[in-house]
Amino acid sequence: MSPEEWFNSLPPVTKIYLVGAVGTTIAVTFGIISPYSLLLDYTLVFSKFQIWRLVSCFFFFGPFKMSFLFQMLILGRYFNLVESAQYNPSDPRKTAEMVTFVSFGAISMLIIAYIWRMLDIRPPLIFLGPAMSFMVMYVWSRRDPHMPISFWGFSIKSWHLPFVMLVMAILMNSNPTLDLMGIFVGHLWSFLTEICPQTYGLRLIWTPQFLYDIFDNGSAVGYQRPMPRTGGYRLN
Repeated sequence: MSPEEWFNSLPPVTKIYLVGAVGTTIAVTFGIISPYSLLLDYTLVFSKFQIWRLVSCFFFFGPFKMSFLFQMLILGRYFNLVESAQYNPSDPRKTAEMVTFVSFGAISMLIIAYIWRMLDIRPPLIFLGPAMSFMVMYVWSRRDPHMPISFWGFSIKSWHLPFVMLVMAILMNSNPTLDLMGIFVGHLWSFLTEICPQTYGLRLIWTPQFLYDIFDNGSAVGYQRPMPRTGGYRLN
């Protein structure tokens, strides 16, 4: 498969996020925009009404180097796997549900980052893209947690993958905070959308009707969304 064919095969949300992340990094690299105009700064959000920072902080993954390519690999692969398997791209309603999933993750991370700021914990959480990638990888790993996968020649179960990646980050002297945030938010999503309905009979998250209308040109009016299988499992 050629790069063009691979790109064209990507589902819509994955494609938009990947293009946004790569495009943002290119713009920063060539000095078109400054990374300081992208980072999450709640003081500027509230005092200067720079609300774009609530979104832009998810699109910058750092300068072009190995860590950036590694992040793009995770983003492209696991966003694609989750969206293709759980949110059928040929169904506009499923695309709306994928947007709900990503929006839940983003809002949760923004809340955590705000609490982090209020507690004055260092370093501050200013770019949240890596946490989003880790969240999606975690949700993918819980869909079929006991599926064997190969990781650098070693056979592990799929639910081990986020934790193996976390340990690798620590061994490479990387700050694991964003990885842990992604795992936490991913498990929260799985708990609220899978475990809560099945165990407690509570449905706490659903896709708003206006999103169905946007992606389905209004044909989703009156549509009763079935509960999607999001792959939530208890850690074991």
